[in-house]
Amino acid sequence: MATPRKPTVPTTDAIDAFCAQFDDLFNRRAARQAFRHYLIGLLLPREHNKTMTILAALVPGGNRQQLHHFLHDAPWDADALNQHRLALWRAHPTLHPHRRGVLIVDETGDRKRGQGIPFAAQQYIGKVGFTANGVVSVTSHWTDGTRHIPLGVKPYWPASRLPEGRDDERFRTKPMLAWELVEEAWRTGIPFRAVVADCVYGEHPTFTANLFCADIPYIVAIHSNHGVWQFVEDPENPPAFNPREAAERVPVEQWQRVERTDSHGKLLVHYVVELELGNAYGPRRNWRLIAATTDPHTLKKDGTWYLLTTLPLQEASPKEVYATYCLRDWIEHYYKPVKHELGWADFQTRDAEAIIRHWHLVMLAFTFSLLQEAPAPGWLRAAQSSEHAGEKIRTPDRVAGDLAAGPELALSLGTDHALLAALVPCAATTRIGGAPGARRPLPPP
Repeated sequence: MATPRKPTVPTTDAIDAFCAQFDDLFNRRAARQAFRHYLIGLLLPREHNKTMTILAALVPGGNRQQLHHFLHDAPWDADALNQHRLALWRAHPTLHPHRRGVLIVDETGDRKRGQGIPFAAQQYIGKVGFTANGVVSVTSHWTDGTRHIPLGVKPYWPASRLPEGRDDERFRTKPMLAWELVEEAWRTGIPFRAVVADCVYGEHPTFTANLFCADIPYIVAIHSNHGVWQFVEDPENPPAFNPREAAERVPVEQWQRVERTDSHGKLLVHYVVELELGNAYGPRRNWRLIAATTDPHTLKKDGTWYLLTTLPLQEASPKEVYATYCLRDWIEHYYKPVKHELGWADFQTRDAEAIIRHWHLVMLAFTFSLLQEAPAPGWLRAAQSSEHAGEKIRTPDRVAGDLAAGPELALSLGTDHALLAALVPCAATTRIGGAPGARRPLPPP
């Protein structure tokens, strides 16, 4: 007869019930206990960077050495944890994925000091907008315009940090990592309408070729000077050679007006049109080219976008293609809570596997806050229609909140405060050394 497992020390009902679904992935009681403490530490208020020391001080009963061992040395598989997390999401009665959603691939970076972290190098960091020493990862995300959830993450190894440079077997370009994430989601059976990505991936021929050969629809951005070969019959009247030239030749009255509202309720007016460019792009071809701009008269560089898609015209009009591409903005709604509240970049470790484990635990904390306060069946409203597909939802139970201030909960998607309320007083009155102290009284009004 199998020996029953020793139970962990109770924390809160919500955390214990949620974490119990992952207990089979940890073969030791200490790992299961540290798993709960680590998750609680990520969800508790953000008053400091969520380093290992801070997590141990925040969580009642937390131990820094135990958390360090759990992240670095304990025998558990981050990929298995992620697959189980996605399985829970797919089995959810109201938040499960469907074919109207899209799969977003994007990269994100954070500055780090020194060269101790294996992924750190001088590279472009989108968070700051310039080249700096930091860590970059490629992520995949699913959204339908009403809720969003991370799917996977892969670290980017700069060639300068590998012994054999670009010839090293561990080296992958960002589009190659993005394709691996798309392939994983596709093989897992996660449904989506199309893959959405910016020009970093739209301009990569291997990435788009892999999607096309796998019969996976996509909508990607391309540069305005994305050139095509043309046969010039009349040198006096040459054809358009790139998307911008093709857009400049479209009469203003052919541009279709599109209205959207941003997260602040501001009206956004854009104009879209279908372009034909040589024998490669057109409404009746395998690849379609859509232009969207804020002003069809001037086609300002910063206000004009060119989208390449394999969605056929009978499935998506130019307006629908643009609205679907706008769903890409939702990945920014993911980066905000995981970086500002859940401690995505707060790790202080130089071990590659430990960093990846930390990222997966942050994604799990994000998913916890989504699943715990799921709406009742039938909540899906008419906003799922294509005309609203790119708009930002402003309801508080599905949009990332602001930074936590004082003894409040830093939860990314509006999880009920009562779920962890019993731990908040302990966290708010715990010093870094772990000894409880009296809170400083508030100043008089």
